Amino acid sequence: MSFSSYNPRNRYRERSVRRFNRIVVAILLIGGCIAIGFMFGRQNAAAQLSTLKQDMIQRDKQLKDIQSELTTVRADAQTATSRLELLRAQYEKDLPQGGPTREIFEMVRKQIEDGMAPERLAFVIRSARPPRNCSDPSSKRFVARTPAYNGPSSVVTVGEGVVTISGNGVSARGRSGQVEAWYDPNQKVSVTFKTADGEEDVREGILPFQHSMIASGREYRFTLSEGEKSFVKVTFDSCDYP
Repeated sequence: MSFSSYNPRNRYRERSVRRFNRIVVAILLIGGCIAIGFMFGRQNAAAQLSTLKQDMIQRDKQLKDIQSELTTVRADAQTATSRLELLRAQYEKDLPQGGPTREIFEMVRKQIEDGMAPERLAFVIRSARPPRNCSDPSSKRFVARTPAYNGPSSVVTVGEGVVTISGNGVSARGRSGQVEAWYDPNQKVSVTFKTADGEEDVREGILPFQHSMIASGREYRFTLSEGEKSFVKVTFDSCDYP
């Protein structure tokens, strides 16, 4: 008669060992995965950190370049401003601020802008001379015609008929607004200067104003101003020309 060697306790022990082994293997696998993942994550983080450092270095360099360019631009702007101030000061120093010199300067500039050759303008200026052999000033007057004026024509002759002057204006109004025969000195008048050769020169403006013209080899200079009611006063002289 034989007996079996099977022992239930051994079976349970083997099962426990196998279960323990599986748990240990699972823990090792999980730990290995975690370790591998940590290693790859660390490498990835290190790579990203290196990239970020490179980006920061590049941007820091770009920022320094921009700051350098900005400094250069500011320096150039300050230099340009200083030059502008120097030019402005020189311009203000050289340019006449008022009076006849400024008026002549403006007329010269306008003539050049209108197309006159600078050489021609310089020739004319060099050819100009101070007045010579001038007559004593004299005064005459004429009636400025208006739309309401019905009187005779009124003219002024200068230089024994070398220049004839006449003119017209805007009718003045009385206190009640009625139109008067005389001209209004506060409005523009139109004055015609006619030479013995038939040439006419018309000047318009509010009195007083000045005018000059060349006739029969002399320069005639006129100052027109308000005279007695209806009249325009003409003060004039003449000088040799040129």
